[in-house]
Amino acid sequence: MSSLFSITNRLATALCIVLVFVSACSSSNNSSSAAGVNSDNSGASSDATTDETINEAPTNVESETTTPLQDPLDTDSIDSNPAVPDPMAQNSIRVNFDIEVPAYQSNNLQVRLVWGEQTINADWIGDEFWSASDDFPTDTEQLLIATFYDANGDITLGSVETVFKTGTNASMSVQITADQFNTSRWDSDGDGVSNLDELINGSESTDAIRVLLFSETRGYRHDSIASAITALEELAASANVQTDYADDSSGVFTVANLANYDAVVWVLTSGDVLNTNEQTAFENYIRSGGGYAGIHAASDTEYEWPWYGALVGAYFDRHPEIQSATQFVEDSAHLSTAHLNLSWTRTDEWYDYRTNPRAQVNVLLRLDEGSYNGGTMGDDHPSAWYHEYDGGRSWYTGGGHTIESYTEPDFRAHLLGGLRYAAGIDRL
Repeated sequence: MSSLFSITNRLATALCIVLVFVSACSSSNNSSSAAGVNSDNSGASSDATTDETINEAPTNVESETTTPLQDPLDTDSIDSNPAVPDPMAQNSIRVNFDIEVPAYQSNNLQVRLVWGEQTINADWIGDEFWSASDDFPTDTEQLLIATFYDANGDITLGSVETVFKTGTNASMSVQITADQFNTSRWDSDGDGVSNLDELINGSESTDAIRVLLFSETRGYRHDSIASAITALEELAASANVQTDYADDSSGVFTVANLANYDAVVWVLTSGDVLNTNEQTAFENYIRSGGGYAGIHAASDTEYEWPWYGALVGAYFDRHPEIQSATQFVEDSAHLSTAHLNLSWTRTDEWYDYRTNPRAQVNVLLRLDEGSYNGGTMGDDHPSAWYHEYDGGRSWYTGGGHTIESYTEPDFRAHLLGGLRYAAGIDRL
C-alpha cells in the first residue's frame, strides 16, 4: 500500500509540474503577441491593438512615396504635364455684322469681309444694307477689312480697314456704316475721280485696262480650258483688269473691236482659228501697240501663218507623257518669274518645239531634260519667254496642260505676271 501511495503521489506531482509549465508557456506567447502588434501597449489585449491599427493613420510617414491625385483643372500644381482644356470654356463667338454701304445701284454688287485668314461674303438685305455672320475665336484681335465691289469683284468701290477684337460672350454684333467706307482711294485710272463717283455720274473712264480671253480650238481641245479661263478672270480682277471672253473669233477679231483691249490672251487655242481678214486685223492690233499672251497650246495654233509663229516665238512639235520636271529660272527680274527660286519643279505636259526661239526672244525658263523623260531639245530647252514684236508685246508659257496647274499658287503668279506684261502694266 505504501508503495502504491508513493507512486500515486509521484504521478500527481509530475502532473502538477506539467500543468505549471504549460501555463507558463501560454502566458509567454500571449505577451509576445501583444508586443508584436503595438510595443507601446504590451499590457493590452491583441484584439484592441488591431482595431487601433485600422482606424488610426500611421504616425511615421516620412519614408513613404505616395503621390496625391491632382485636380485636372489645378494647373498651378502641375509642373510638366500640359493643362487639360476646360470643355465647358467658351472658345468661339458668333459675330453678326450689320453693314451699310454707300448708296449705289447695280445688280452686280458684292461685299466681302476679311479678318485674319477668314473671308466672309455678306448677303444683301435690301437697299444699301448687307449682313454677315460667322464664328470667330474669342478674345482675339486682327485687322478687319470690309470691301465693297461692283461687277462681282472686278471694280473696288470702297473699303473699311480697322482693328477688330472679339469678346468672350457667346455672340456679339458689329455695325459698319456707309461713312466709314473710304471710296476716294479706289481710283483705277488715276484721274482723281473715284471708281464709285465715276459709276454714279456715268463718267467711267474708257481707259480702264481690258483684256480679251480667247480660247477657240480647231484641233485638240484641252479639258483645262474652263479652269484656265476662271483663273485668268480671278487674276485679272486682282489687278483691277477687266476681262471679256470669246471662244469664237467671229465678230471679235475686227479692227474696231480689238482696239478695246490692251492684250489678247490665247488660252490653249489650237488649229487654224482665224480667217484672212481676222489675221490682218490682229496684225494691225499688235502693230498699234497691242499685247499678246499665249498659254500652252497657243503654240499649237496657226501653223500656216508665219507672222503668228514669229509672234508666239516657236511652234509646238511633240511632247512626252505628263510628269514632274524642273525648270531653271533664267530671268528673275520679270513680272512672271520674280516670285520663283532659281529652279522650279512641278508636274505638267512638257512641249518640245520645232525650233529653239532663244535667238528671237528673251528666255524666262529653261527645262532640265535630265529631270524628266522624253525631252528632245537637249541642254537648251526654253519653256517660257517674252519679247517685243512688230510694235507690240508677246509673252508665252509652255505650262498649263493640267487642270491642277490653275490652282498652283506659283503657276497662278506666273500667269498674272505674263498677263500684266502683255497688258502693259508695269511694263519692263
